[in-house]
Amino acid sequence: MRAGMLLWICFCLIPLTSQAAAIHDAAKKGDMAAITAALDAGANVNDPDGFATPLYYAVSRQHLDAAKLLIDRGADVNAGSKIGGPPLKVAVAKNKLELITLLLAHGAAPNSAVGDQTVLHEAVRHGCLDCVKALVEAGADVNARTADSFARTPLHLARFNEYSEISDYLMAHGAALPKPAPIATNLAAAAVEKGRIYFGKNCDGCHNNEPGKGSKTGPNLWEVVGRDKASVPEFNYSKTLRDWEGAWTYEDLNTFLYDPVLTTPGVRMEISGVPDETERVNLIAYLRTLSDKPIPLP
Repeated sequence: MRAGMLLWICFCLIPLTSQAAAIHDAAKKGDMAAITAALDAGANVNDPDGFATPLYYAVSRQHLDAAKLLIDRGADVNAGSKIGGPPLKVAVAKNKLELITLLLAHGAAPNSAVGDQTVLHEAVRHGCLDCVKALVEAGADVNARTADSFARTPLHLARFNEYSEISDYLMAHGAALPKPAPIATNLAAAAVEKGRIYFGKNCDGCHNNEPGKGSKTGPNLWEVVGRDKASVPEFNYSKTLRDWEGAWTYEDLNTFLYDPVLTTPGVRMEISGVPDETERVNLIAYLRTLSDKPIPLP
């Protein structure tokens, strides 16, 4: 009792700036007594210390009891940091389900954004099914897209990394696979020349379109219409395309080109696609001409 009283008195005599340093250091160490003494002496439980709050440090060092104490004493579970976003982000990055559950139970935002992605993207990247479940059950958006040019969804990341259990879970909990309207009746009136120009501006950098030219970043598209999917020899296709059976039909190309990451998650062709139907129809009509014997129009 005397030792505890003496510690409390000492903390009271320490300037607030020193108390702030003390509580951050105690949080990093998970020192419950020191955290309590600092708070009792007036330390700010949400002091960012220039970088992060005590709660962030406790979570990042995986001190569950210290995190509970700080939350009980008023720590803001959504306070950001300059070194890695809110506490939930670092808990997810470390696959620490107990800390994730604790933070979510006390109001941590399940759709917190960190950089160009959400914490759900982070959980999927780390392959933590239980972490994904906790976030989705708390309200995380299973169709959220990264804010970069790739606009990846959690489902895309799960399939890209071949996390089948996570993929199945996301599909069972609202992950969407949009599909554009059929284009069969539009192909006959398509502007093939405009499709050729579109290909030259947007596709030529990754795909050859002449026989015998081989692959670039993507496979050669000569005779792609009617060709079996994932069939170019020695090309490293994604599991998603390897599992998509059959030949490339006009409607399959329509679906794929609309937005590959959304309609066919897991593919390595991470582009925004061709959302404009007229441009997409023109492009497909042009791809049809890349053959000595073009496939008949529907």
